[in-house]
Amino acid sequence: MFLSGKKSKKYVEGIIHDETQLSDNGVDLTVNGVARSTSPTNLDFGGGEEDRGKIEKLAPAKKSEDDKYGWWNLEGGIYIIDFNEEINVTEGLGIIVPLERLTEGGSFHAGIVFTGKPEKRPVLYVNPSGLNLKENARISRLSIWS
Repeated sequence: MFLSGKKSKKYVEGIIHDETQLSDNGVDLTVNGVARSTSPTNLDFGGGEEDRGKIEKLAPAKKSEDDKYGWWNLEGGIYIIDFNEEINVTEGLGIIVPLERLTEGGSFHAGIVFTGKPEKRPVLYVNPSGLNLKENARISRLSIWS
């Protein structure tokens, strides 16, 4: 059974707005940063020649000077995202999945299953038409299986 957002909250720091982010079956996660790979990754069998490549953080742009938050205007492609929230699932199994609001537009990230702290950041696949993503947008849900 998945824990409710209220019960899951104890495993998450940095929630921006409880009323919006807590659901019946988890906690919605919000975007804090977007990056893209700028060089190839090299992987070998033993790891001696491994090179993870370079990652470039992208800066959001404000539509006007009065705006509190900016937008990432992403072209179709692959990006790496960071969440505002810090997660540490000390009991049960954590699962992060994309929200329908992201997938309905043709963009998505793979699900992440973990215990403790998630070890990887989601890789965001943006549809060829692009994605305009505002800072702090809710794009994923953390559900905890207990």
